[in-house]
Amino acid sequence: MSEPEATGAWQVDFAGKPWRLRPGERWVVTGPMASGKTWLGAQLQRQAPDEVAFVTVGAQAGSAGTDWAGARYHASIEYDFRTVAEALTYERVNGICPFEVRPPELAERAVFAKRLAWVTEALCLEPLLDRWTVQLSNGEQRRVMLAQAILKGTPVLVLDDPFAGLDPAMRETLHRVLATLAEQGQTMVLMVRNEDEIPACVTHRLRLKACHIVSQGPYTPPKATASKLTFPPNPPALNTPVVLSVRELSLDLGGRTLFGGLTWEAHAGERWVIIGPNGSGKTTLLSLITGDNPIAYACDIERFGKKPGPGVPLWQLRSRMATVSPEDQVFADPTQTVGAAVFSGLFDKEGRRKRPSAHQRERAQTLLTTLGLHERLHDPLGTLSAGLVRLTLLVRALVAEPELLLLDELCMNLEEPERKKVLRLVDRLLAELPSLTVLCIVHRADHIPPHFNRVLALHPATAK
Repeated sequence: MSEPEATGAWQVDFAGKPWRLRPGERWVVTGPMASGKTWLGAQLQRQAPDEVAFVTVGAQAGSAGTDWAGARYHASIEYDFRTVAEALTYERVNGICPFEVRPPELAERAVFAKRLAWVTEALCLEPLLDRWTVQLSNGEQRRVMLAQAILKGTPVLVLDDPFAGLDPAMRETLHRVLATLAEQGQTMVLMVRNEDEIPACVTHRLRLKACHIVSQGPYTPPKATASKLTFPPNPPALNTPVVLSVRELSLDLGGRTLFGGLTWEAHAGERWVIIGPNGSGKTTLLSLITGDNPIAYACDIERFGKKPGPGVPLWQLRSRMATVSPEDQVFADPTQTVGAAVFSGLFDKEGRRKRPSAHQRERAQTLLTTLGLHERLHDPLGTLSAGLVRLTLLVRALVAEPELLLLDELCMNLEEPERKKVLRLVDRLLAELPSLTVLCIVHRADHIPPHFNRVLALHPATAK
């Protein structure tokens, strides 16, 4: 992999106070929610689009094609499917029109081929190359996005929360990749939300708050300690009604088998943690439970003792569930206000939107105040940080008063103070709702809400 050519220094001003990035430096940027971390990355790319590759979760929606929202669960072959190998071609990475007449660029293509071989091995992409991008898990998509950014060969690489959604093994892999890039002289800016994720190759640190610089300067990261996921054996099932029943679940995705005959039950009031490596099917399982994945109709999955089908409309079951997920966040309408978003999750048994009751309005106000969102009630989601949008979606789910709550990476995009506040809030609310069944996908031990004492461990898909 060739060393990127540095062309000079880059600068961003925060309320008249400059921050400068010089070639070869590797900055970590930290700060509370809405402190300006993602804004900084966007400013760098806007100033020098040919010199800066910016990877952020907001770009995830467009990473797989023009209709990732619809194609996410691959319901129709009419969508613009693309394999990972196709997404990592010289033409695709560099935005070259296939009908454009260009010089052969033999030297550039040779460098690209060498870089592609390295990044494919380093990010463990070989098993993904023949898969459609719409089939990838959130963590797998982020690895492909990172590969695309590295393959651009830009002088500056900006990664916004690069460890979010990655399983522990893949976080270690990313640390090694960043160390190799640092050895090759890559200039980097990393926005992180957990202190133990700061790579050892970082040379400088920038602390932000409310789009102001708190401190900046040279920095030596402390030795990171791993966040381990360990659980005691599952206790006996509660003597309560079965809310969710999965029987002999196997799913074939392009020659890969997910779940391998999974049989599992969740009872009313149980609190489940779902763990497993990226690509093991955690998010797919939730999509089958909610019915977002049309394959759910062919699976033996009962919700509240029923399966969707003749005489049982899906919305009859969906109206009793609520979700918070990366997909909800990525595809949230940026023009919708916080207040409108909070009440957008209320549906009746026929799928028609419901007007919030006086009790639900009062509940929403209490939750928004607790999370510090009451002053943002009329702000569009597009003006909020990723963390604040995640909190808005949490309020949206809780206002619906579900019987089954599905949390997919609840604490993604949250800084430590906000994460602790959210976990305390969830613990308090769940204590008031003893019959509520909750499933929570996590990759970090400090993202698990208190009193979750059951675990479902999924394993990587096997090839046929």
